[in-house]
Amino acid sequence: MASFFIRRNSNVLARALTGNYKEPFCPHFQFKFECFGGALNRVHSYSRSSGSMRNDITDLTCPHTWYPQARRKRRRVFLHVGPTNSGKTHQALKQLQSSASGIYCGPLRLLAWEVAKRLNKANVPCDLITGQEREEVEGANHKAVTVEMADVSADYKCAVIDEIQMLGCTTRGYSFTRALLGIAADELHLCGDPAAVPLIQEILDVTGDEIEVQYYERLSPLVPMKFPLRSLSDVKNGDCIVTFSRRDIYKLKKRIEREGKHLCSVVYGSLPPETRTRQDCRQACSMMQVASWMFLWPVMPLEWVSI
Repeated sequence: MASFFIRRNSNVLARALTGNYKEPFCPHFQFKFECFGGALNRVHSYSRSSGSMRNDITDLTCPHTWYPQARRKRRRVFLHVGPTNSGKTHQALKQLQSSASGIYCGPLRLLAWEVAKRLNKANVPCDLITGQEREEVEGANHKAVTVEMADVSADYKCAVIDEIQMLGCTTRGYSFTRALLGIAADELHLCGDPAAVPLIQEILDVTGDEIEVQYYERLSPLVPMKFPLRSLSDVKNGDCIVTFSRRDIYKLKKRIEREGKHLCSVVYGSLPPETRTRQDCRQACSMMQVASWMFLWPVMPLEWVSI
């Protein structure tokens, strides 16, 4: 179907990509291909047998040139790297909160929601924009978004990209790479695993950005228990249980609430935003005596998982 569309509309598509098409173009394809328009003047030329020169729009060797707005800035890039619970994201968010304008890009809707809630609570108006919801606050100069929704056409004083090591992901890595190269911010704060530092430095080598790496240590030690959890009735307030299927998450929730006589909140990716918000508020209320979070953990390479 896609190839049929391209064959039938090849002339229209080519003129739209080069900016010579003056009539309204399908918004979906305009969004998908708009980044190529500015890059056409910088791609390699090739010659045909007739001797005429053509531009090769399939040359994807210089993706940093697709974002001229970011390239006009000499960005200061701060890498906050370290293990979980090391304070790296906290330090980056402090800079975001104190800036005149900014954007937070996270891998999860729940993280974007938490950042928007934190900034609004600190009297810093912040919009929440994800693939499922859009909550705009009057007078807001800050945004908390899922990384796919990052706006690379706006100028920011500060930007934060969380879990930057996911640029190595085969399914979502393009979104993190796009944000890394395309966000036009005076300061760009990247939070993630130290293993991603060499790759980030290599990607940014051609952009002319100033890079500073800040390493963090875990604030509290991770101590394994000397004995396993014998029964779900032993689950205590504040515990977290990770499952690998939606069926398990609700099965264990019922068992915890039945055997432990506690309430239990659940979180997983496809949970509706309103329900997820109620679960978070329920967890935050100490009067409810919520025993634990129930997380649905996606299947991913082991090197991405840090405790």
